[in-house]
Amino acid sequence: MSDLRYDPVFDVWAVIAENRRDRPIEFVPIEQVRKPLICPFCAGNEDETPPPVLLFDAEGEPLLGTHPGRWTARVFPNRYPTFSAEGDPARTTAGPYSTDKGGGVQELVIPTPRHVASLSELNEAEWLAGLLAARTRVAAMQQDPRLKHTILFGNCRFEAGASIEHVHFQLIGSPLVSPALGRRAERMRLHHQQSGQTLLEAVLAFEELEEKRLVARTRHWSMFCPLASRVPFQVWIVPVGRTRQFAELSRDEMVELGRLTGQYVTRLESLLGTPGYNWMVHELPFADADAGHCFIEVTPRLAKLAGYELGTDIWVNPVSPETAARRLR
Repeated sequence: MSDLRYDPVFDVWAVIAENRRDRPIEFVPIEQVRKPLICPFCAGNEDETPPPVLLFDAEGEPLLGTHPGRWTARVFPNRYPTFSAEGDPARTTAGPYSTDKGGGVQELVIPTPRHVASLSELNEAEWLAGLLAARTRVAAMQQDPRLKHTILFGNCRFEAGASIEHVHFQLIGSPLVSPALGRRAERMRLHHQQSGQTLLEAVLAFEELEEKRLVARTRHWSMFCPLASRVPFQVWIVPVGRTRQFAELSRDEMVELGRLTGQYVTRLESLLGTPGYNWMVHELPFADADAGHCFIEVTPRLAKLAGYELGTDIWVNPVSPETAARRLR
């Protein structure tokens, strides 16, 4: 029998239907990404990308200049951005539609000069340098009057949307707040006002009380498969303390976050081979930052969306989060 579960953070329903995992071709891998002859993200190929905005060394210290061969993490503008750096913020209409040419910022964060294909291959220094670089740029974007929200994410492997194999993160500073994100902020603010705790604090307390979906816990983070997991083996990594925003993370919190992510992806790959996955930092819009926590979501790309999911926004998950957490532990 299927189990219908509601996710109050994302305001979506998930159907846990474990009988469907016995269907044929449930987890068929998609075509692998083609390796470029010259990887633009590797050390020695810095001329293949725009000039860096920021560089960090292996000790997590910023570097001045380009310093070829010395950097551990580097940040540079995306050559093919979703949002144009220049734009007229004036909104216009086209019949029943609205259009807006507001400018945004899109950058790439390369956490290692080595050519590695998965977050499980990053070492502690690379994780720290990459997250420090991202934190620095997020903090700068929060001061940009054009921007209303930032999102940091990594697409690993072709089926997760990566066009280049070399591990990297994307950081987008957006002039838009989507209706879904705005409604999430409203739900979180209302919960905080009514209960005195953030919605994620309530979710974390429940998951730690039940324990059966917990995967791992450190001093600063708790990792679990959420009750209403939308896809198999999805995890949330939620701060245990009162940290609100990604830009507020300490070095210790970033070290633990990198270590936890690496452990999770290593276990995922030992169970399922080399699945694609998306790593993402969820944050509220700048104007609603005090209503809730940042948190990290890792979503394996194991099952394809079909007509029911696309037509209803109700997700069908063939592996229960209880089963997934047990296997990941």
